[in-house]
Amino acid sequence: MRSIILLGAILGVFSYAQAQTARVQVIHNAPSPTVDVYANGDLLLDDFVFRTATPFVDVPAEVEIVLAVAPGNSASADDAIASFPVTLADGGTYVVVAAGLVGGDPVFDLKIFDMGMEAAPSSEEVSILFFHGSPDAPTVDIVAGGSPIFDDVSFGEFGPYVTVPADAYEIGVTPADDNDNVLLNYDLDVDFWAGNTMVVFASGFLGDSDPGFEPWVALSNGGTYPLMGENAPDPVDETMARVQIIHNAPAPTVDVYANADKLVDNFVFRTATPYVSVPAGVEIQVGIAPADSDSADDAIATFPATFEGGKTYVVVATGIVGGDPGFDLAVFDMSTETSDDPANVSLLFYHGSPDAPTVDIVAGGSPIFDDVMYGQFSGPLNVPAATYELAVTPGDDNETVVAAYEADFGFWAGKSAVVFASGFLSGDDPAFAPWVALSTGGTYPLRAIDPEAPGLRIPVGSGGLSTVQAELFPNPATQQLNVKFDLQDDTRVWMELWSLSGQVVYQQSMGVLSAGSQLVELPLAGNLTNGQYLLRIRTANDQLTYPLMIQK
Repeated sequence: MRSIILLGAILGVFSYAQAQTARVQVIHNAPSPTVDVYANGDLLLDDFVFRTATPFVDVPAEVEIVLAVAPGNSASADDAIASFPVTLADGGTYVVVAAGLVGGDPVFDLKIFDMGMEAAPSSEEVSILFFHGSPDAPTVDIVAGGSPIFDDVSFGEFGPYVTVPADAYEIGVTPADDNDNVLLNYDLDVDFWAGNTMVVFASGFLGDSDPGFEPWVALSNGGTYPLMGENAPDPVDETMARVQIIHNAPAPTVDVYANADKLVDNFVFRTATPYVSVPAGVEIQVGIAPADSDSADDAIATFPATFEGGKTYVVVATGIVGGDPGFDLAVFDMSTETSDDPANVSLLFYHGSPDAPTVDIVAGGSPIFDDVMYGQFSGPLNVPAATYELAVTPGDDNETVVAAYEADFGFWAGKSAVVFASGFLSGDDPAFAPWVALSTGGTYPLRAIDPEAPGLRIPVGSGGLSTVQAELFPNPATQQLNVKFDLQDDTRVWMELWSLSGQVVYQQSMGVLSAGSQLVELPLAGNLTNGQYLLRIRTANDQLTYPLMIQK
């Protein structure tokens, strides 16, 4: 939790034009709880969820910051359950993993790897870091092709980066002293992530405790998902149904009950469950209660549901609690966990943006999801597992592109995913963004492509941003932010404002700017609340990220 985390403790007194900075990614791998993170008393990361990650971001270096970790929905840093002083080296790149057990053994801690990487040595390779984060698992090797690629890694330790060709691999988990005894097998397809880096982290408990053991992947851009393997659960029988739940109601964090039993604890906006087995043929009262509720009696809404045996469902929490449209559960009863072919991916689309009109989702110039209104599903559609440029258009006008996004499903062959429109198109908080929920429960936002780019393609070119530090002023900002930076070439430039939970809350194309020094005046949208953000200056092939405080 130290990443984004470290951002703002000295905002307002720190000179970013001359700042010393480090690059940090943070991964939450402590089984519980959902946490808030403070830096020197200021709330920096709200409701940081188990098995999620931040992207790599710039943070102040050579300055000690005290990080305090508190339970989710905490009132202040005084509620902290653990505090950690940290000082990062100027120019360093770090991976920080929250590990261990709060109030248990091994104790909760932040594990730091100080030789992080954001890019592989070549555009045809992937660099992989391994972290052993399963508290009750022994020292292990990770093997591929019969030989260890990560050797003798104990709980709390990192295996150094391994750089491999961007391809698909079968990996096994073995005891450190017995590579012939493969405990678990998994598929690791990194073909889609060529030129980049990822962290594979062992998560959960190998024994009977909850959550169960799974290896997860954290991509360098903050996306996370679990690996699949031959040890995945067998299909359910006809007495059971399979259900995935997606939280797409903008607020609040909730608890979900099935009858009197708590099904999901502290369920956060834009997260999802994996598919789970539930009893079929009997009515279940699905109760939605505020986070940290005591029982199903605290529910603010209850929905009766009866699932049919052998069927697969997607349930989306949608609407606005206490608002219009009202909070509801949208149910789709013809879902699937796998695609129709091992080379395909099965995509389901859900329109969950309350103020957005009827839309089409267009790929290759033609609608793949047609005339979808708020609250409706479309699909599923089986397509080759590849990278797509998806455009959002009005339902009756495919020539008018509202927004365009890059969707890479090359790593998810043979499986299914739900693309769900989320947030408000008007710019209200949270802002509109399409998100993806994988069948295994991982979620991440799609990357925006400027609609002005020819053919809805990310423009090709060197697009070099100078390594000279950019200047942001005033910082804290009020109504307008001035951004001074240098370009090595003529290139198209985007300005993006990210929340500390990794969501794009504001994006603006600056058009094609000329090589040399640039001074951009960026108006700050009226719906942006006071707090800490990340400003990303992005070109086709390069980006710089800086911490920013908004204080109106």
